[in-house]
Amino acid sequence: MRPEHVGKTSRAEAAVSQLKELNSNVKVNVKPTLEIADLVNYNVVCYTENLKGIKHIVEANEICHEKRIGFILSETLGLLGYTFTDFGEKHPVNDADGEQTKSFMVVNVSNDEQAQIMVHEDKRHSYQEGDHVKFVEIEGMPELNNRQPVEITKVDGPFAFRINLDTRQFPKYERQGLVEDVKVTKYKNFHSLAKSYLRP
Repeated sequence: MRPEHVGKTSRAEAAVSQLKELNSNVKVNVKPTLEIADLVNYNVVCYTENLKGIKHIVEANEICHEKRIGFILSETLGLLGYTFTDFGEKHPVNDADGEQTKSFMVVNVSNDEQAQIMVHEDKRHSYQEGDHVKFVEIEGMPELNNRQPVEITKVDGPFAFRINLDTRQFPKYERQGLVEDVKVTKYKNFHSLAKSYLRP
């Protein structure tokens, strides 16, 4: 807000021109009032101030949760602040960490019910349980190459992990190959604001 706006226009009207400059592909306009019934017209609803009381915000969140409308509540309270998000049940997350995928050199694959993968000791792997990986150029166990991504079920240390794949009937691993993590869609369940108050 600039000095020329003080006493002449609302904070929203003062900020709208700068908001439009952030992304020319996003339509931005000022709505003087927002009623509970209006929320169903949006994909995401953001509250940045608790002007009408917590009961109003809880009611708004319940509608958004039920209709699978994204809901964000964020406030600053002096030196402190908080953010609450609710994107409903089974919200798809296509990239859980925002990191680039990483590949590592394979040095051994066991013939086990849940195969153990060992990577070269020059480079610690960065994988976690629940990550998915794919393999290329594995020799001796070609069944691993070019298959659908498999889930990591256990991390055995900085150079070894286990995957959800039974390799007991596969031929023995011989040499080389790379393992690389793959971004797969995961689903996250969000609680409503009312539930989160009871169990933060």
